[in-house]
Amino acid sequence: MVVKKIKFFIQKRISYEFWPFWLFYIPFIPIWMYFSLKNKSLAYFTFVNPCMNFGGFTAYSKFDVLKNISKNYVPKTYLHTHQSEFIPLEFPFVAKPDVGERGKNVEIITNENDWKTYISKEKNDIIIQKFIKLPLEFGIFYAKFPNKNSGEILSITGKKFLHIHGNGKQTLQELIENNQRAYYRKKYLFEKYTNQRNEVIPKGKTLLLEPIGNHNRGTEFTDSSHLKTEKLREILDYITEEIGDFYYGRFDVKAASETDFQLGKFVILEVNGANSEATHIYDSKFTLWQAYKEVYRHLNVQQKIAFELKKNGNKKPTFTAILRIVVPKFLGL
Repeated sequence: MVVKKIKFFIQKRISYEFWPFWLFYIPFIPIWMYFSLKNKSLAYFTFVNPCMNFGGFTAYSKFDVLKNISKNYVPKTYLHTHQSEFIPLEFPFVAKPDVGERGKNVEIITNENDWKTYISKEKNDIIIQKFIKLPLEFGIFYAKFPNKNSGEILSITGKKFLHIHGNGKQTLQELIENNQRAYYRKKYLFEKYTNQRNEVIPKGKTLLLEPIGNHNRGTEFTDSSHLKTEKLREILDYITEEIGDFYYGRFDVKAASETDFQLGKFVILEVNGANSEATHIYDSKFTLWQAYKEVYRHLNVQQKIAFELKKNGNKKPTFTAILRIVVPKFLGL
């Protein structure tokens, strides 16, 4: 086990996929400064989505975006405030902060006890959403220039949920400890599977540990940009028109199959704005240099859109206003 821990430690330091967010993006500080000079604003990225607070960079309501999208594309979704004790959906459902980032505090609520535990920890407004059991999940990165009638799909991320394969010899706890992605979530997983930790998982059985497709939940990201189609782009053009003044961001969706996905038959779980990350870069086929080239390509599109919108007279909060929100969160205040 000691050898395994050392191996995981080395892999976490070598593979940029497991680096802290701030460490991976340090080289982009000069690029941010360059783009800021071009746009004459340190907060140029907040210009890209006038429909979202701070352009969808921070402190924006995800519910406010979803409520503008046709019910054909969004599961039953409600905003729960702590003034209300009524639960509008049957179990199971997904609960997540309305103002949240990077998949933090997203949980599947299966019973009354789960719900009571969740609301005791989450003090802000909560999105309650019907749990969609479709097998495939994707992140679609979309961009549109304000002077264009249609946008483009910059990239697509496929998501493989965290799971383990039984071998008929090891317990669930041992399998978690021997899986690199599960290992870094073991405290959470041990608590979640308390009653099954010492069970030997039969050979050939696959156990889904995390049905939520977030990187910090052990999900493996793959580059699925080959799934782009004109039909998919057209559907996104239509959806962004419904949202209104949305020009740059990522749609997290679920679909029954790749074919359905390419035809635009999907369910939107959430929409991210200026803070959207090009998550397809975490596919193991990318080198660090290739990943950085992809990030630059996306951010360059972002600053160009911001430049166009600023020319049109759009004004957004100052960089100081952003710091007042971001710094306390970073310091855990």
